[in-house]
Amino acid sequence: MKYRMKAALLAICVSACSAFGFSVYAEGSHAAAAVSDQKAGAGVNHSAEKKQGGEAHSLFPISGKTLSAFDFSVGGVSLGDSISSLSSLSSRGRAEKVIHENTRDSYIFKDMTVKRTAPFLLSYSHRVDLPEDFKFPGKGISEIVVSGAGAKTPRGIGVGSSREDVLRAYGRPLMVLWDGRGKSFHFRYGSGLQEMDVTLTGDKVSSIRLASLTSPVKRGDVSYDSGEGPLYLGDRDFKVAGYELGSTFQAHPFEEWEKKMANPKEEILYFPGYAVRLTVKSSLISALFLTDNRMVTSRGLSLGDDVSTVDLLYGKPHRVEMNVSGSEPKTSYIYFSKGKSDVLIINFSKNKVEGIVNAMNPTK
Repeated sequence: MKYRMKAALLAICVSACSAFGFSVYAEGSHAAAAVSDQKAGAGVNHSAEKKQGGEAHSLFPISGKTLSAFDFSVGGVSLGDSISSLSSLSSRGRAEKVIHENTRDSYIFKDMTVKRTAPFLLSYSHRVDLPEDFKFPGKGISEIVVSGAGAKTPRGIGVGSSREDVLRAYGRPLMVLWDGRGKSFHFRYGSGLQEMDVTLTGDKVSSIRLASLTSPVKRGDVSYDSGEGPLYLGDRDFKVAGYELGSTFQAHPFEEWEKKMANPKEEILYFPGYAVRLTVKSSLISALFLTDNRMVTSRGLSLGDDVSTVDLLYGKPHRVEMNVSGSEPKTSYIYFSKGKSDVLIINFSKNKVEGIVNAMNPTK
């Protein structure tokens, strides 16, 4: 039984790096050159060189620190600061524009916008006739939006920072949201009544938003305790681009496939950054692959990331498989869902991620 499971898992690992009998019979009208020569789940690695400004980029060290109130600041401006305190920041100068809205005032600077609840509205915050769930974000600055490279967080992250550096500086996001139409991702972090939303476009930070909340940050469960020590991955860990293993495939209206491969029983549809394997007869999704860093996992991981980043986001794997048959040794980290019905396989070469596969466990 153990040998059969190992063989089945190895077959999935191999399928992530080869077409195993699939042949190209169609390409989308918007096929990208980077995808034209890819094999199933082993795409071009757009992040492997890790270069910024023409020079090799050294990854951030892993912080490992939990979030504190100090983290909810950027460029010397913190949530809760008074608007008058901004004038003391000589590097920022006076606001280029001030907008007074019904409930908020916005102060626009060169590289950031700060907002506060309108003072007159706060005067109503202690009225006893307000609904119990009606709350205000409090006095002072309630939102900071950074859009320029001149301001950085206390952990050194700013516009232009790499996605992987965000993960290494702040750890696993509470939530990763994909904006398929805008081709961007949102990494959400938070603690108590404060939240940070990092927007990433083209694998780099394009903006940072800090906000005061009216209710505590919710921490969704992302893993299951077996009761005997091991932690199994949660349901959302086996989703890619909104698709779920075992569900009937229905393409997003805003995307066209770039390439299609098929054999008599299954087909693989390639989209920007990922691929979907489904049965020909019933269109059930049997596997989801990442093909390059235009797509990330539900924890923010992508191709080209370092093995230490995988350890940070996913922890110790349930199984480790080695393949030494080629010129370069290959390693696979294998993680299971509760009940082991689904499997996540992360393939490495030279300590860098070169393949990520979500698949239904063939032994179940």
